[in-house]
Amino acid sequence: MSNVLAQSGPESVHGGEDTSPIFHDPNAPNDDGLASQPHAGVLDDDPPLEEELEKSPIWLVTFGDVTALMLAFFVMLYSMSNPQSEKWDAVISILATRDDPVVHGSPHPVGRRTTTRIDLVKAFPTGYLRRILEEKLGADPLLTLIRLSGLDGKLVLSLSADRIFEGDGAALSEIGRQTIARLTVVFGQFGNRVDIQGHTDPLPLPAGGYSDKWELSLARALAVARALKANGLAGNVTAMGLADTGYEHIDPAIPESQRLDLARRVDIVILPEARGQ
Repeated sequence: MSNVLAQSGPESVHGGEDTSPIFHDPNAPNDDGLASQPHAGVLDDDPPLEEELEKSPIWLVTFGDVTALMLAFFVMLYSMSNPQSEKWDAVISILATRDDPVVHGSPHPVGRRTTTRIDLVKAFPTGYLRRILEEKLGADPLLTLIRLSGLDGKLVLSLSADRIFEGDGAALSEIGRQTIARLTVVFGQFGNRVDIQGHTDPLPLPAGGYSDKWELSLARALAVARALKANGLAGNVTAMGLADTGYEHIDPAIPESQRLDLARRVDIVILPEARGQ
């Protein structure tokens, strides 16, 4: 224990014996009436008091005891268990009999092709298609008589029924079959939806033929649609019969005979959306 030495004042000049105490009370006032303070640097080395030590919280001790008891409990359960060693022995025996239990290489499909591949043909804007079709139709003498028109964002190729069918029926003529075959090649270059619409004139049907104009117009539309599919056009083709419902939309200013010729037709309608492939 270190001691603090202090003097209450200067040494006596009278030559007498110094009566100042060697051990000075640090709390005693000095000549100035102030209590002396101990030197801070000397007391820094003293050990801390016992009451200043931080104690562990009581719950931490309890938690440690519970954890140790639970660990001992599970170890006891495992020691009393009876694992199914037969299955482990069977697995070990199988692996031991193999020369190379590790499978090398990457997985490969069982079959050569697991999914069906479909090559889709893109649909083009009808404005672009019109320029292409005008060039194609003008370059082929067999296709020059096809009328090309636009309506509500659609392209309509009108084929005269008197030219592509035999008589008043729905059987394609030789010129009709050649025309459809060449159109199929052109249509195969784009994937736009194609609808076939059959039309008739308002005149009465010949006796012994079709029962009404609806049946005749549908039969002619189906004949053209089947010819397109037979020549290799991919995707779905819709055929419909409209009878003489389109006759009233033909310009009444033209001669009647010409209106009747225009009414007997099959329209191939090309839409801007892609057809089902």
